[in-house]
Amino acid sequence: MKRQLFIAAALTGTLALAGCDQADDSDQNASADTATQTEQSTASDQAGQGEQDGEQQASKTLEGVLEFVATETPVSDDAEVTVSLLDVARADAPATTISETTVDVASSGPVEFSIDYPTDQVDPGHAHAVRAEVRDDQGDLQWTSPQRHQVDVGPDAEQGPITVTLEPVASQGAIAGQAMEDTETAMNEAGNAVSNATGDAVDAASEGAEAAQNTAGDAVDATQNAAGDAAEATQKAAEETTQDVGEMAEGDTSSNQ
Repeated sequence: MKRQLFIAAALTGTLALAGCDQADDSDQNASADTATQTEQSTASDQAGQGEQDGEQQASKTLEGVLEFVATETPVSDDAEVTVSLLDVARADAPATTISETTVDVASSGPVEFSIDYPTDQVDPGHAHAVRAEVRDDQGDLQWTSPQRHQVDVGPDAEQGPITVTLEPVASQGAIAGQAMEDTETAMNEAGNAVSNATGDAVDAASEGAEAAQNTAGDAVDATQNAAGDAAEATQKAAEETTQDVGEMAEGDTSSNQ
C-alpha cells in the first residue's frame, strides 16, 4: 500500500514538471512570435517611409506668377489659365508636354501658380520652358505667352520662381498685321526703286546708243568727205600731169623743127 502511494506521488510530480515545461515553452514561443511581428512591422514601416521618400524625390514643383499685359482686352471672369511644362529641345518638331495644370483667374492682376512634374520624365540636357494660355468655351485661344520662359528641371535643379507674361491674341494679330503692312510697304518702295533704277539705266543706254550712232555717222561722213577730197586731189594731179606732159611734147617738137 505504501509502495502504491509512492508511485502515485512520483507520477503526479512528473506530470506537474511536464506541465511547467510546456508552459515555459508556450511563453517562449509567444515571445518569439511577438518579436517577429514587431520586426516585420518595423521593416514594413521603413519600406513605406522609403517609398514615400522616393516619391518625393521623383517629383519636383515649379512655382511662379502669371501676369497679364495692360490692354483694352478684358480677361473673362471665369477664365482658366493652362500652365504647361514643355520639352522644347527640337526646333524642327512640336514641343512635348511634360506636365500641366490649370489656374483660376479672378482678375487681370498677378496670379500665383505651381506645377508638379516627374523628374524621370525630363532630360536635364534638353531645353524646357513654361507656357501659359487662356481659351474660351469653344477652345479658341484668347491669351498666350508669346515669349519663351525657359526653366531648369531635373532631380538636382534649383529653379526659382518665374514670371510668365500673357498677351491677348488680338494684339498679337494686330502686331503681326502691322508687321506685314510694313513689309509690304518696304517691298513696294524697293520695287519702285528698282523700276526707277532700271528706267534710268535704259535711258542711259538709249542715250549712249544714240551718241554712238551719231559718232558712227560723223565718222562715216568724215571718211566719205576725206575720200572725196582725196579723189578730187588725185584727179587734179592727174590732169596737171597730163598737161605738163603735153607741153613737154610740144616743146620737143618745136626744137626738132
